[in-house]
Amino acid sequence: MTKLSWRSPKLTTQTLTLAAMLIALQLVLSKLSFGADTLVKFGLGFIGTTLIGYYLGPWLGGLVLVLVDLLKSTVFSTGSTFFIGFTFSAFITGIIAGAFLYQQQISWQRVFTYQFVQIFISNIVFNTLWIHLMYQAPVMALLSVRVPKNLITWPIEAVITLLLLRAIARLEKRRLPHK
Repeated sequence: MTKLSWRSPKLTTQTLTLAAMLIALQLVLSKLSFGADTLVKFGLGFIGTTLIGYYLGPWLGGLVLVLVDLLKSTVFSTGSTFFIGFTFSAFITGIIAGAFLYQQQISWQRVFTYQFVQIFISNIVFNTLWIHLMYQAPVMALLSVRVPKNLITWPIEAVITLLLLRAIARLEKRRLPHK
């Protein structure tokens, strides 16, 4: 196994079907949240993102998360404002998830590093920038709320991610034919 994976699976009917199911799962999980969309939001969307990266790799995972963002902003919109920056963040999030998780040995170090990199780049850097640009909110005021929230959720999301991926790995081992 390598440090990061830069490949995605081939586009087959099975891969496209899995992508569609993961899109549906991500849409549902991203709705299971509370807090203000514009500042602080706690949710379960990270589980869908993890599964998308694990099964679809960086490039397909990035494209799938772009589709999820566009669907959330149009068909499943709850009145929030569309901003292309968040679509870019979704793409970067998919690339990060796929690079760290696709066809990789799952360890607690990999999962904690993945969650930290994803949270830092997507949530703290990019999403804070997009909120600042959309609402002219002072960057330092945003960071004073967003950094502590993300530092609190980082280990929680990492532990849930680790438990989920280890459970999936155990199930996949059982499915493989014995030689």
